[in-house]
Amino acid sequence: MAYTTIDDPSAYFQIKLWSGNGSAGTSITNDGNSDLQPDFFWAKTRNHTYNHIVLDSSRGVTNKRIIPNSVDAEDTYAGFMDSFDTDGFTLDNDVNTNESGKTYVAWQWKANGGTTTSFSASGAQLAGTRQSNTTAGFSIITYTGDGNNNATIPHGLSSAPKFVIIKERNNA
Repeated sequence: MAYTTIDDPSAYFQIKLWSGNGSAGTSITNDGNSDLQPDFFWAKTRNHTYNHIVLDSSRGVTNKRIIPNSVDAEDTYAGFMDSFDTDGFTLDNDVNTNESGKTYVAWQWKANGGTTTSFSASGAQLAGTRQSNTTAGFSIITYTGDGNNNATIPHGLSSAPKFVIIKERNNA
Protein backbone atom coordinates (compact mmCIF):
# COMPACT_ATOMS: atom_id res chain seq x y z
CA MET A 1 0.00 0.00 0.00
CA ALA A 2 1.29 3.43 -0.88
CA TYR A 3 1.10 5.77 2.10
CA THR A 4 0.55 9.49 1.72
CA THR A 5 1.48 12.31 4.02
CA ILE A 6 -1.44 14.20 5.49
CA ASP A 7 -0.33 17.79 6.11
CA ASP A 8 -2.98 18.40 8.77
CA PRO A 9 -4.25 15.23 10.48
CA SER A 10 -6.68 17.32 12.55
CA ALA A 11 -8.74 17.74 9.38
CA TYR A 12 -9.59 14.00 9.57
CA PHE A 13 -9.30 12.97 13.22
CA GLN A 14 -9.49 14.76 16.57
CA ILE A 15 -9.74 13.84 20.24
CA LYS A 16 -11.71 16.11 22.55
CA LEU A 17 -11.89 16.18 26.37
CA TRP A 18 -14.68 18.02 28.22
CA SER A 19 -16.48 18.26 31.53
CA GLY A 20 -20.22 17.70 31.63
CA ASN A 21 -22.59 20.41 32.84
CA GLY A 22 -25.97 18.66 32.51
CA SER A 23 -27.37 21.29 30.14
CA ALA A 24 -28.86 20.40 26.77
CA GLY A 25 -27.52 22.51 23.90
CA THR A 26 -23.91 22.57 25.17
CA SER A 27 -21.55 23.20 22.24
CA ILE A 28 -18.13 21.57 22.27
CA THR A 29 -15.55 23.03 19.86
CA ASN A 30 -12.63 20.99 18.56
CA ASP A 31 -9.12 22.33 19.10
CA GLY A 32 -7.24 21.11 16.01
CA ASN A 33 -5.72 23.30 13.31
CA SER A 34 -8.67 22.43 11.07
CA ASP A 35 -12.35 22.63 11.83
CA LEU A 36 -13.66 19.10 12.04
CA GLN A 37 -17.31 18.20 11.69
CA PRO A 38 -17.29 14.60 12.86
CA ASP A 39 -18.98 11.81 10.95
CA PHE A 40 -18.03 9.06 13.41
CA PHE A 41 -18.09 9.85 17.14
CA TRP A 42 -16.92 7.41 19.86
CA ALA A 43 -17.24 8.75 23.43
CA LYS A 44 -16.59 7.48 26.94
CA THR A 45 -17.04 8.89 30.41
CA ARG A 46 -13.57 9.15 31.99
CA ASN A 47 -14.51 9.18 35.68
CA HIS A 48 -17.42 6.71 35.70
CA THR A 49 -18.22 3.24 34.38
CA TYR A 50 -20.91 4.32 31.90
CA ASN A 51 -20.84 2.56 28.53
CA HIS A 52 -18.96 3.71 25.47
CA ILE A 53 -21.26 5.18 22.83
CA VAL A 54 -20.85 5.38 19.07
CA LEU A 55 -22.86 7.76 16.90
CA ASP A 56 -22.39 8.54 13.23
CA SER A 57 -23.75 10.75 10.49
CA SER A 58 -24.74 7.78 8.29
CA ARG A 59 -27.29 6.37 10.74
CA GLY A 60 -28.39 9.68 12.24
CA VAL A 61 -26.42 11.43 14.94
CA THR A 62 -29.38 12.27 17.15
CA ASN A 63 -31.15 8.95 17.33
CA LYS A 64 -29.05 5.82 16.75
CA ARG A 65 -26.55 4.55 19.30
CA ILE A 66 -24.21 1.58 19.28
CA ILE A 67 -22.63 0.44 22.54
CA PRO A 68 -19.39 -1.24 21.41
CA ASN A 69 -18.56 -2.68 24.85
CA SER A 70 -21.95 -4.42 25.07
CA VAL A 71 -23.79 -7.20 23.27
CA ASP A 72 -26.89 -4.98 22.98
CA ALA A 73 -28.42 -4.21 19.60
CA GLU A 74 -28.42 -0.67 18.25
CA ASP A 75 -30.95 1.46 20.10
CA THR A 76 -32.88 4.60 19.37
CA TYR A 77 -32.58 7.47 21.83
CA ALA A 78 -32.32 11.18 21.16
CA GLY A 79 -30.68 12.34 24.41
CA PHE A 80 -26.96 12.02 23.64
CA MET A 81 -26.30 14.56 20.95
CA ASP A 82 -28.14 17.45 19.36
CA SER A 83 -25.90 17.83 16.29
CA PHE A 84 -22.54 17.43 14.64
CA ASP A 85 -21.35 20.97 13.94
CA THR A 86 -18.83 22.43 11.48
CA ASP A 87 -16.21 22.67 14.24
CA GLY A 88 -17.37 20.12 16.84
CA PHE A 89 -20.66 18.93 18.28
CA THR A 90 -23.59 20.02 20.45
CA LEU A 91 -24.57 17.82 23.38
CA ASP A 92 -27.89 17.01 24.94
CA ASN A 93 -28.02 16.29 28.68
CA ASP A 94 -27.62 12.49 28.87
CA VAL A 95 -25.29 10.93 31.46
CA ASN A 96 -23.26 9.25 28.68
CA THR A 97 -22.24 12.61 27.19
CA ASN A 98 -23.03 15.52 29.52
CA GLU A 99 -23.71 14.73 33.17
CA SER A 100 -22.65 17.44 35.58
CA GLY A 101 -19.48 16.44 37.47
CA LYS A 102 -18.40 13.84 34.89
CA THR A 103 -15.48 14.10 32.48
CA TYR A 104 -15.54 12.74 28.94
CA VAL A 105 -13.39 11.92 25.93
CA ALA A 106 -14.49 11.68 22.29
CA TRP A 107 -12.57 10.28 19.35
CA GLN A 108 -13.88 11.80 16.11
CA TRP A 109 -13.31 10.87 12.48
CA LYS A 110 -14.20 12.65 9.26
CA ALA A 111 -15.69 10.48 6.53
CA ASN A 112 -17.69 12.26 3.82
CA GLY A 113 -19.74 14.92 5.61
CA GLY A 114 -22.74 12.62 6.02
CA THR A 115 -23.12 12.09 2.27
CA THR A 116 -23.60 8.38 1.62
CA THR A 117 -23.30 6.32 -1.54
CA SER A 118 -25.59 3.32 -2.01
CA PHE A 119 -24.38 0.04 -3.47
CA SER A 120 -26.53 -2.83 -4.71
CA ALA A 121 -26.33 -6.55 -4.17
CA SER A 122 -24.63 -8.30 -7.07
CA GLY A 123 -23.27 -11.83 -6.89
CA ALA A 124 -21.33 -12.09 -3.61
CA GLN A 125 -21.56 -8.33 -3.03
CA LEU A 126 -24.04 -7.26 -0.36
CA ALA A 127 -26.26 -4.16 -0.59
CA GLY A 128 -25.74 -1.15 1.68
CA THR A 129 -24.45 2.40 1.98
CA ARG A 130 -21.08 3.94 2.68
CA GLN A 131 -19.36 7.25 3.10
CA SER A 132 -15.64 7.15 2.43
CA ASN A 133 -12.70 9.47 2.92
CA THR A 134 -9.97 8.23 0.57
CA THR A 135 -7.40 10.75 1.84
CA ALA A 136 -7.67 9.53 5.43
CA GLY A 137 -8.41 5.91 4.47
CA PHE A 138 -11.63 5.79 6.50
CA SER A 139 -15.17 4.55 5.70
CA ILE A 140 -18.46 4.14 7.52
CA ILE A 141 -20.44 1.30 5.99
CA THR A 142 -23.89 -0.08 6.71
CA TYR A 143 -25.04 -3.30 5.08
CA THR A 144 -27.40 -6.21 5.55
CA GLY A 145 -25.75 -9.61 5.76
CA ASP A 146 -27.15 -12.62 3.93
CA GLY A 147 -25.72 -15.42 6.08
CA ASN A 148 -23.39 -16.66 3.32
CA ASN A 149 -19.63 -17.00 3.52
CA ASN A 150 -17.34 -14.95 1.27
CA ALA A 151 -19.66 -11.95 0.92
CA THR A 152 -18.02 -8.73 -0.25
CA ILE A 153 -18.73 -5.18 0.86
CA PRO A 154 -17.41 -2.25 -1.19
CA HIS A 155 -15.54 0.17 1.10
CA GLY A 156 -14.81 2.98 -1.37
CA LEU A 157 -11.12 3.25 -0.46
CA SER A 158 -8.14 3.07 -2.79
CA SER A 159 -6.69 -0.03 -1.09
CA ALA A 160 -7.78 -2.84 1.20
CA PRO A 161 -8.46 -1.74 4.80
CA LYS A 162 -5.91 -2.77 7.43
CA PHE A 163 -8.43 -2.62 10.30
CA VAL A 164 -12.18 -3.32 10.33
CA ILE A 165 -14.75 -3.09 13.14
CA ILE A 166 -18.07 -4.90 12.62
CA LYS A 167 -21.01 -4.68 15.00
CA GLU A 168 -24.35 -6.37 14.43
CA ARG A 169 -26.96 -3.64 14.84
CA ASN A 170 -30.28 -5.45 15.09
CA ASN A 171 -29.57 -8.36 17.42
CA ALA A 172 -28.18 -8.75 20.90
